[in-house]
Amino acid sequence: MDRANQNKKKCLCIIACFILFAGSFIFSNPQEKPLILQEMTWSDVREYVTTNDMVIIPMGSTEQHGPHLPLGTDYYEASEIAKMISARTGVVVAPVLLSGYSVYHSGFPGTLSLKPETMEAVLFETCEMLMMYGFRRFMFFNYHGGNNIVGSNVIHKINHTTEASAVNIGIGATFLNETEEVAPFDYHAGIGETSIMLYLKPELVRMSRVKKPKITLTDKMKEIRKLAEKNPGFDAVLNTLLGVPVETKKGGASHEISNNGIWTFGDPKTATKEMGKKIVTQWVEAAVKFILTWKETKK
Repeated sequence: MDRANQNKKKCLCIIACFILFAGSFIFSNPQEKPLILQEMTWSDVREYVTTNDMVIIPMGSTEQHGPHLPLGTDYYEASEIAKMISARTGVVVAPVLLSGYSVYHSGFPGTLSLKPETMEAVLFETCEMLMMYGFRRFMFFNYHGGNNIVGSNVIHKINHTTEASAVNIGIGATFLNETEEVAPFDYHAGIGETSIMLYLKPELVRMSRVKKPKITLTDKMKEIRKLAEKNPGFDAVLNTLLGVPVETKKGGASHEISNNGIWTFGDPKTATKEMGKKIVTQWVEAAVKFILTWKETKK
């Protein structure tokens, strides 16, 4: 009897341990692994397109981001956020380019730049190849303002010359709600972007090097900023002067605007990982909702 009871207790202990292990595995709800095209095999892709014709193409840049952020900041932001979206939706991410249109940042060493027409050709030809395998719904996740025109042109060309559909889910996406401005003129490598990188790639952020920039705007820029305070939307005129090559003589190249490459009137030292997480989470949630809604339509 004693031996039988002992065996029975052992069995019950084993069963209890198994239940606890299984329960912790089931209810922990781990995040799904993102799908990255370069990590898949050709047979994986063949199987994928039998049930899903969607693909996310991240667009970033390799350009100066002040003395504290890596040159690949925009690339990391685009690709890492795209991966988070992929993990939630099961949509494959296909990185294509490491560089973007960034010639106006070339006053600082390390910046790389492609001509818009070069980018358009590479992206469109890549999409044509993907179409051969059955991809029909293309989402461009751009996180660099200099790429806006490129993304718009490629999306237009896909929609007007092929059977596929293409939309923007990055900067300027229609489903995004406007976020509060963390500081005036916080456009580049400032509080917001530093916070995002503290969340996404903290090991690449050199906070000890952060210095508040000295911003130099032309008299014309100052006048337009003042008028925009009373006329919402008028800052679109300001954008025609900012982030342009030095050859335009508008005073809008990066090194003409900022002494260290950071564009903000705030202090990047106030950036936090928590702020970055909030910004990224809002973006991911909005994109996931958009994609899941699009998935409800027929392939």
